Amino acid sequence: MTSANNAYTSALLALLEDAARRPDDSSGDRLTRLVALIRPHGREGLAAAESRFHGLLRLLASRPELASALSHYLKTVLVSRMHRTLYSESGVLANQGFFSGLVSRVLGRMLPPAINDDFLRDLFSEVFDASDDGEWMVAIPREDWETLFERLDLDGEAFAAARRQCRHELFEAMRMASHRLAALGMEPALLRYMPALARHESPFLAQSDEVRELIRLHAGSETPQPYDGHFEVLLDQCSSYLDTIRRRSREAGVGVNLVFLLARIEQIADRLRLLRILALPDAADDRSTLRARAIDFFLRLVQQENRRNSLRDLFTGTTQLLARRVTEQASRSGEHYVTGTRSEFVAMFRAAAGAGVIIGTMALIKILISRLGLPPVWEAVAYSLDYGLGFVLIHILHLTIATKQPAMTAATLAASLDGTQSRDARLGVLVELAAQVSRTQWISIAGNVSIGFIMALSIAMTAGQFIDWHPVDPVKGAHLLHDLHPWQSLAILHAAIAGVFLFLSGLISGYYDNQSLYHRVPERLLRVKWLRTLLGEARLARFARYIELNLGALAGNFLFGCMLGSTPVIGTLLGLPLDIRHVAFASANLAYGLEALSFDVDWHAIAIGALGVVLIGLTNLTVSFSLAMRVALRSRGIQPEHTRGLSVKLARRFLTRPRDFFWPPKDPPAETPQITDAAR
Repeated sequence: MTSANNAYTSALLALLEDAARRPDDSSGDRLTRLVALIRPHGREGLAAAESRFHGLLRLLASRPELASALSHYLKTVLVSRMHRTLYSESGVLANQGFFSGLVSRVLGRMLPPAINDDFLRDLFSEVFDASDDGEWMVAIPREDWETLFERLDLDGEAFAAARRQCRHELFEAMRMASHRLAALGMEPALLRYMPALARHESPFLAQSDEVRELIRLHAGSETPQPYDGHFEVLLDQCSSYLDTIRRRSREAGVGVNLVFLLARIEQIADRLRLLRILALPDAADDRSTLRARAIDFFLRLVQQENRRNSLRDLFTGTTQLLARRVTEQASRSGEHYVTGTRSEFVAMFRAAAGAGVIIGTMALIKILISRLGLPPVWEAVAYSLDYGLGFVLIHILHLTIATKQPAMTAATLAASLDGTQSRDARLGVLVELAAQVSRTQWISIAGNVSIGFIMALSIAMTAGQFIDWHPVDPVKGAHLLHDLHPWQSLAILHAAIAGVFLFLSGLISGYYDNQSLYHRVPERLLRVKWLRTLLGEARLARFARYIELNLGALAGNFLFGCMLGSTPVIGTLLGLPLDIRHVAFASANLAYGLEALSFDVDWHAIAIGALGVVLIGLTNLTVSFSLAMRVALRSRGIQPEHTRGLSVKLARRFLTRPRDFFWPPKDPPAETPQITDAAR
């Protein structure tokens, strides 16, 4: 360890002595080497960087001439470059759409941009080029950074030229950012939600005029001038407009580009607030406050430049509003899958039982398709049409598929946590809702599975008894039973794949509902002349209304069917054991398999098949619900700690009132109208 410290000290001493010999060299080479010396390597922790930073401070304290040389070198580097792009653009989304930004970041990671020595931002990307530079630099205590400021005498007269350059560039960065904000504030995508921005004086335009006036009054003055705070008022008005647009987008739909635009505007407004207080500090700010603010800004710039090509930041920063919009649409659908009364509970069983009838038929059609010997692509198309059209028919007939409910109800559960009540009160609401969801789930699964099994068994036995036709031969029947075996087949893995597709179908439904609103599909349908001629005004109006309410569900159901139908064929083409297992179809396949073998099977085989159906159902539900719940919580910005204590409340409710999780309470008695004396 001592030899490593000695080597570091020797390298650091040589670097600083080189800076003293060439004081007017403005290249960034020595700064790059200095950061590389301090940076932790390999398995070295943050403590290694802190220790080396302390070594730098000790050396500067013992050799004041080296501190003066390093200060002069930093001044030369700062004065010789433009800072405005670093100050105004670092950490702010680029002027491009979401997908072009995605491509740009991917290319930036693969092929770093060329360096332009005229800009400080390019030097930052060259000096702080390790992915963890922001992490270890922030970990160094702030008092150590303040000590470095003192050692280099950055507040002294020798560094005055660099401070003037920084202040000048801060004002220029404000000018650049304000022009961008003014232009973005008049984008057609915003005017669509807020026509008042074009009709009245826009704060987006007014703030640009205010920045121009601030620069005129303050940029050339060395002494602080009074500041009235009007600029922040205009920025607050811009933020208020953004909040209004977000609220309206929840009713009128939102597109990816709008989400990207709103995020960029908000980032620029926040950056302008920061630039103003750095370039034009408040009169009450003392020197230590200004120094701490400068250190914070520097470290923030390092972190942001470090994450310049981060794909995760792009997705996290721009898709939350879209994800919330999509999950809110799913939440509205999910409300229909929660039963509160006994009459709703019975109605849910009827809807699930009706779907079971169709599922038994769909399972038969799939078996018949498999016997046609179609080429793989056409087999995938046939399977997809069987599933997709069947699910669409189930929706049109107002029936229900149990396993599609978790993807919808997860958003409803997440919405119950997003309120103004106390955390304990919200958890109480969530427990009640969870009990309702639980009993709804099991009764709908019971309807799907029981009637699906009975329907499939009835078809097979009736066909064999009356027309001597057996849809499934004994070999296929044995294969169907084997596919349900929990540990001798990949049934659980295939059920998990189906669970992922169930989750995706919920997102697809929410996405298309959002797109229907955003692109105003119902209103545009009313303007299609040939549809008006074909259907007439009244029917077209009803059709447009139906599409408005059901486009997402229709698209989600059909594409869910396509995912289920194409997976086995894709697995065959890729040579991978890919397939799907859905609990309702598993119960139908169990019936077809037993009938094909004339029920000449051991009771253990029947029990294992039934167990397989149960485990497939649990896997379908668990995977789809957990994924949907995760997305719904993240889209609302709800942290895991907000749900702390939920498991305890659920356990207490289950132990004290287990019936609530399986059977609804009695319907409240209908109120009888009171007959008044006047009525008599």
